[in-house]
Amino acid sequence: MKLEILSPAELTRYACQIGLQGWGRQAQERLKSCRVFIAGAGGLASAAAVYLLAAGVGSIRMVDRSRVSLADLNQQILYRECDLGKIRTTIAENRLREINPFVQVECQARVISEFNVCRLVSGCHLLVDATNNPASGYLLNQAALKLHLPLLLGRVWEMDGCLATFWPGQGPCLACAFPEAAHGSRPGPPLLGPLPGILGALQALEAARILAGLTPGLLGRLVYFKGEAMQFSEKQVSINPHCLVCRSASQ
Repeated sequence: MKLEILSPAELTRYACQIGLQGWGRQAQERLKSCRVFIAGAGGLASAAAVYLLAAGVGSIRMVDRSRVSLADLNQQILYRECDLGKIRTTIAENRLREINPFVQVECQARVISEFNVCRLVSGCHLLVDATNNPASGYLLNQAALKLHLPLLLGRVWEMDGCLATFWPGQGPCLACAFPEAAHGSRPGPPLLGPLPGILGALQALEAARILAGLTPGLLGRLVYFKGEAMQFSEKQVSINPHCLVCRSASQ
């Protein structure tokens, strides 16, 4: 018996036909009509983008100004040794289009700042923070508050990571969970290669759920993954009535 190789678009249609529990044609069509903003083009962003494209999201906009380095290659699946020194988004755009040529992919080599963040996310339905940079997270949180968009946070370090969904109007914002503002960026600790893939895939799953109209799985939850013990844990995050960021946004 000869096995038939299906393209990502054919796999999407097949998923609609077999009717995954809680996921039918209407959910797939909603996903197809949405645009996702991904901040970062590293390990988390690579995994999240690949799985969102394979799932059939309609459009992805990725923003990152970094260049590919040798230290990236053990955990950033979009890049090769021949890409060293090149702008990540230049390479990522071509590789992502190869995965699903039916999806619109727009990658920009920019630094996210308070002056351009709202313009960069304009027209998007969901924000994914895959920068591993707290300062960028707070900028995206401001945009999420202003535009009433869900913000998916992902962080990785060494063998650990965490995930959360923040959605102004539906639940807490990022500043409710982390009131201490962070400024600037700094090099992170070394990462075990598969870790960004695990957390990035979960970010993609949560994004697909929300865009398809399903209940967010990580809203009000800060989920931690401990790679050494292979364990998940979590703590609840509530709306902070004294959050200065939420209060200023509502005024």
